[in-house]
Amino acid sequence: MKLQDIVPRELYEPKRGKGLLGRYSSFLIKFVIFSTALYLIWTLIAPAYFSAILKITAAYFELIGIEVSLNPTPDFLYYQGIRSCIPPFIALILATPRINWKKMASLIALGIPVLFVFRTILQISYVYLQIPPAPSEFYAIFVIFLSGTCRVALPFLLWFVLTYKQILPAKREVREGFYICPFCGAKKVGILDHIRNVHGEEALESEEVKRLIELNPEVRK
Repeated sequence: MKLQDIVPRELYEPKRGKGLLGRYSSFLIKFVIFSTALYLIWTLIAPAYFSAILKITAAYFELIGIEVSLNPTPDFLYYQGIRSCIPPFIALILATPRINWKKMASLIALGIPVLFVFRTILQISYVYLQIPPAPSEFYAIFVIFLSGTCRVALPFLLWFVLTYKQILPAKREVREGFYICPFCGAKKVGILDHIRNVHGEEALESEEVKRLIELNPEVRK
């Protein structure tokens, strides 16, 4: 006697398609937990982080021959540093499903310098606002836009660009019986045979194939 004969199907087979919150509740919970933990750790790093940004900013203006005075207080360093978008970016990566730890580490190592550079550019833009003569209204609007992008939108945009293959549903073509190879983009009926013959037996153990099977379990038939 099989399990299916005595236990209702809905008790052992997870339901799909229960809305965005149902599908991504695990991701949201992990994101909140990782964000909280990372911000607690970041409180120790924040002053040094923003101090590094100010040193680069001062070096830039010294290089172009403009004298600026940057003498921040410890409280200023802390409150500016704690507003960094690096912790939520790391939390997004750690919470993303179907990514192994090696891949996570490489994405974090790629993203942090990008966020740091953008924050440094933003700080340089702030200093330009204080240098006479007063900048144009267009420049002031640009700095406001850049500030919103760096502080709010950038970590999410960068996360999406780096992980969209994992967070977007794979394209399905069940009606025709074809599936798209996650490696070369070829449309094949026997997609697993294609992957084995063309990309090698080890490719069947990759995260891309595991995701393909997870979203399209009928490919095993």
